[in-house]
Amino acid sequence: MKDYKKNKLHLTNDQMTDSVALVWPNQNMRIKHYSSLEDLYCKLLVTLLNNKTKVYLFSNKSFYEKVEQIKKEHDSKYINHLKFNSDDIWLRDYCPIQTFNPINKRNTFLSYSYNAYGEKYDYENDKNFSNFFLNSINKPESIDICNKNIILEGGNIVNNENICLININCLRHHNQQQDYHAIKNNLESFFEKNIHQQLDFIDIPSITGDDTNGHIDNLVRFYDDAILLMSTNSQHHPDYGKLKKLENQIYAICNRYNIKNVIHVKHDPQNIMKNERDEILPFSYLNYLKVDNTIYMPLIGSESDEDKSYLREIFYKDSIVFIYSKPLLSELGGLHCCSYNWRYFE
Repeated sequence: MKDYKKNKLHLTNDQMTDSVALVWPNQNMRIKHYSSLEDLYCKLLVTLLNNKTKVYLFSNKSFYEKVEQIKKEHDSKYINHLKFNSDDIWLRDYCPIQTFNPINKRNTFLSYSYNAYGEKYDYENDKNFSNFFLNSINKPESIDICNKNIILEGGNIVNNENICLININCLRHHNQQQDYHAIKNNLESFFEKNIHQQLDFIDIPSITGDDTNGHIDNLVRFYDDAILLMSTNSQHHPDYGKLKKLENQIYAICNRYNIKNVIHVKHDPQNIMKNERDEILPFSYLNYLKVDNTIYMPLIGSESDEDKSYLREIFYKDSIVFIYSKPLLSELGGLHCCSYNWRYFE
């Protein structure tokens, strides 16, 4: 492993986080099944508060009735409400990324340009969220990734203490006016100069149903010293070929960094979830949310006790809260996509 300068910024990893930010859904976001989605958010909010997690809620108006009721039943010091008119609920993709300096203990956030997965959706409000968020948390230091010359999304970045991975397939699709090699070189140069973690890449198309061109948080996650990958041995799974390609790329990365612990998180054909039009939704167990020592694990709803035990064995170091995720999947996202976990500071 490369010897890094101690004054470089360290990307915050999941284990260090203790707070969550959410954008509360509203019907102006063209949400198809608003009631069921709101119920899911209520369940997630209650669970976070029960675990004494500090929650920042962003909404286009005052607290909704259901939220007001939840607030009355919990310690209000754990809920901060701020008004912001977001274009969608997928906060992970346009919230700035937290880092810290281990020398001076300061938090520095990385801001980046955002265009809603290649301008597929409205994003005029969301592109201004970064400054609003930073002002809401006492204006910490911030720097721009590559001077904001490259379009990024937070859901396409995963890291542990030493490595950061990005799916280059997204970068190509969302930066079509730029040369792929120039984008890659610019990012590598930015990390080399500023970031402790070593930057590396995969190159995989989207899983079926995913409209982000392959956000990495469906495909690969870090869990302590292990790499988790979405995996299947069934040729009847619609993403069998993509996931085998992913497997080859991950083992090549492991060889480069001498990583011994690779965990295949199995996805069988029965793990496929469809909408009312019989279209496959972008489900992956890897789109979980981890805050401190708790993992909020998405489920399709048909899992057996054996399936849940299998997941508990993988994440044996943490407690697991299972969340039925079809309302999010019906909007083409997941638990990690709709949330932003970070370390709160005064």
